[in-house]
Amino acid sequence: MTDLKNLSEVELDILKELGNIGTGHAATALSKLLNKDVYFSVPEVKIGEIKNLSSEFINDVVAGVVIALQDLEEHRSGYLYIMFPEKSARKIAGDLFGMEELDEEMYASTIMEVGNILSSSFCDASADFMDIILLPSPPNFAVDVPTAVIDSVVSQMAEKNDHIILFETSLSSDPDVEIYLALLPEPSVLDDMMKILEQL
Repeated sequence: MTDLKNLSEVELDILKELGNIGTGHAATALSKLLNKDVYFSVPEVKIGEIKNLSSEFINDVVAGVVIALQDLEEHRSGYLYIMFPEKSARKIAGDLFGMEELDEEMYASTIMEVGNILSSSFCDASADFMDIILLPSPPNFAVDVPTAVIDSVVSQMAEKNDHIILFETSLSSDPDVEIYLALLPEPSVLDDMMKILEQL
């Protein structure tokens, strides 16, 4: 199993490139959806202890979409968490419908669909890069602080490993739209990921 505590600079650079490709495709999808330019930050790859994961996330309430990732054999591959700060979420939903106010059901449905589009783009690009199949589950929507939303996810992952690898990046267009993406791969998937990427 890949030792998360002792990844080399080369391995970290490979993982950053993977995150860069996935995020780039997600940004393109969002740009087409909003019909405006979308920029993304260079992904950060962080290794940390699961018990300290809460310090890695913003503490504000966000509209969050959590997507479970799996392979063709339905083995759990990890999670992708897409966070929309409240102001950004309302702006995106309003722009898509040309309305300043949406009812809560329409608002939630819209953000889930945007999250679904972003996750599919991220997964498709990452899977193509590694020549594997990676399937996103239907998105789960929640409005809360990020640590509360992913608490059950982190608890499951803590049963297999004390450490976790976290990809973090952000998408933005105008000042009112900002989205954060965090990828939490399962340790077994990280092993496969490293083997495949080292051959590229």
